[in-house]
Amino acid sequence: MRQLARRRPSAAMVVAIVALVVAASGTAFAAGRLVSGDSLIKKHSLSGDRLRNDSVSGKEIKLGSLGEVPSAKTAGNAAELGGHPASAYALGSSSVASSGLVTASGGQTVKMASFGPFTVSLTCNDDGGGTFDAQVDVVSTTSNSEVFGSQLTAGTSQQIADAGPDSQFSDSGGSLEDFVAPPNAYEVYVIDGIFMPGTTAPCAASLLAAKS
Repeated sequence: MRQLARRRPSAAMVVAIVALVVAASGTAFAAGRLVSGDSLIKKHSLSGDRLRNDSVSGKEIKLGSLGEVPSAKTAGNAAELGGHPASAYALGSSSVASSGLVTASGGQTVKMASFGPFTVSLTCNDDGGGTFDAQVDVVSTTSNSEVFGSQLTAGTSQQIADAGPDSQFSDSGGSLEDFVAPPNAYEVYVIDGIFMPGTTAPCAASLLAAKS
């Protein structure tokens, strides 16, 4: 049996094999590295419909680059309401007070709201026999205060609204000069009344006061 003759590889073959090994190892090295997507995708080459719905969050958005909403630029009075800033209408601010619906049970007095030197409260008088009387009072901490044109004595409560047992809801309101404590005046709107007999809190009232 004849044996194949062993031949030394030529210089050209050695160079070719070395080049192949280097090329193969270089490709494997590149494939094993983390490739940045920024280097693969051309800038401004993707359209919006290439993104999945709800896939972009606020984290990925540079909020400072968004600018102002176009319609907001033309809303001339968006920040001013009735000549006052929006903050003036916040609940509990020095310019506006709102009590929401305040309820009281028989014999109970509940504070409704405070604004300026004034404090307004609801008293539910138990008239007996399942009937009640809703009474709204105001007290001021200053001696120069007026309510509906009448002078208040500092620290002394004065009734400003009353709903008897036969009434449902009544209201009491007036001009910008309803409550005055120089140099400030307040327009005050009060709604008071009686719930149906037998309820846990038969008396109710609400108040809105705005500095004029």
